[in-house]
Amino acid sequence: MSTKLKSMFSSIKTRPLTKSEKILLTLLAIVGIAFLGNRYILVPQDEKIQALQVEKYELDTKIMEMNAILRREDDIKKEWEMLHRERNQILSYYFPTLDQAQIIYLLNDLLPEDQVEVADLNFSRPSAEKLSEMDVYNMGISVPFSGDYTGIEELVRSIELSPRRMMVDSLSLDRSADNQLSGSMSLKVYSLEGLAEMEEEDVIFVETAENPNQGTLFSSFDGFVGANGSGSPGGTGGSEGSGGADGTGSTGGSPGGGTGIDGGTDINGEILHSFEWRNYDFIPSHPLVRGQAEPSTIALDGRYALRLEYNIVGTEEENRAMVDITSQNIELKFPPTDLSIHTYSFTYAPGTIGVRIINQDGKEAFIPVNEGISWLGWGRTRINLPGSVAEYPIKITHIYYEMAEGRDDFGVLVFDKLEAIYPHHVDSAYEGTDKEPDRIFYEVQPGDTVSTISRDVYGTLLYKNEIMKNNDIRTGDVLPVGKILVLVKR
Repeated sequence: MSTKLKSMFSSIKTRPLTKSEKILLTLLAIVGIAFLGNRYILVPQDEKIQALQVEKYELDTKIMEMNAILRREDDIKKEWEMLHRERNQILSYYFPTLDQAQIIYLLNDLLPEDQVEVADLNFSRPSAEKLSEMDVYNMGISVPFSGDYTGIEELVRSIELSPRRMMVDSLSLDRSADNQLSGSMSLKVYSLEGLAEMEEEDVIFVETAENPNQGTLFSSFDGFVGANGSGSPGGTGGSEGSGGADGTGSTGGSPGGGTGIDGGTDINGEILHSFEWRNYDFIPSHPLVRGQAEPSTIALDGRYALRLEYNIVGTEEENRAMVDITSQNIELKFPPTDLSIHTYSFTYAPGTIGVRIINQDGKEAFIPVNEGISWLGWGRTRINLPGSVAEYPIKITHIYYEMAEGRDDFGVLVFDKLEAIYPHHVDSAYEGTDKEPDRIFYEVQPGDTVSTISRDVYGTLLYKNEIMKNNDIRTGDVLPVGKILVLVKR
């Protein structure tokens, strides 16, 4: 077989390739290699490069977006804190649960003293009401009452400004024979139970009268005088002015120090603003000034005062925590002999108390009232306004607490009785407070409750009600992160 193949191939005549043929074959091989290389190597690589470039562009875009988010980290944090604060504020407007005891205590606080008499309170069963595709629980309350027109008007206004949402569903009035009014009011209270996570305290704070003295049931009440002029028979009489507003029972000391502070005299002038208003706006001078303004039952006059919580980081030239009182229309048509505001201080502080005014030309001015807080308890601070009659009338629009640049501070102040003093007003004795600081400030952290704060700070839950009382906290109130609490130092 192999012999036959050899003979067959030997019969084929071959010749040497010419130079032209060799060149053509070489070119053909080059073209084939180029085609195959382009088809199976270059084209896939180009496609891969284009895909990688698209992926690189997408990744660069994501990196730019992430860098933009990182650059806005502080702003996002502030927005989150603001939204969290707004959430807590909204939650604080509603009852955590429809608890009759909480509602009764709140209504009792809203009733005008000696003006309206409420016979009883009739509660309906809780029911669900459809609002924006959500089941919102509510409870109806029937309130029969009697009293004069002013008292009933004040009752309706108090319900309108209640810290917990209440709605007057119906109101009926009849005139009695003695020119008094009687009638019935139907209220609705709402709860976010089941719609939002709210912390409910298991103890309802009830304010009680303490009676440390022996011998009579009445010795715990302010103003009681026993047989020998003391709070109990056979006891020693207390000094005049004892019993501070904080309930600690100071013994009456020397007048408070500091410029413009009159700790020894309380001048009864014309009260321009008694701070009974329930809604105040807190205005910071820059984003690193935080705080809030709300009513306080630690009041010198009336039922409420203004509580200013402040947390100031002094990064700017002006670092003010301001409270807007423009809506009160406080106007002085001519210069008073003296103008003062009463301030309750829990501890000494380095900041400046002041007021913002606007004169008749519309020009604003920030008037420092007192540089540094060197007193404890109530102190009357004089406000030195411009003495030129040409600048009047003057409007007082804001109260503020200010820190110098480069200094930080946080705490709580309470303001009450903005008075204009004139020559015909009569002075009366006023005992100030002179003792070592017995208050500390605590800033609420995430997850804090009154119970955990009492346990963490004091090691026991026994001071839970004290914390609630000193900070105007009611059962069911949500503690917003950043809220500043006043605690008794132990």
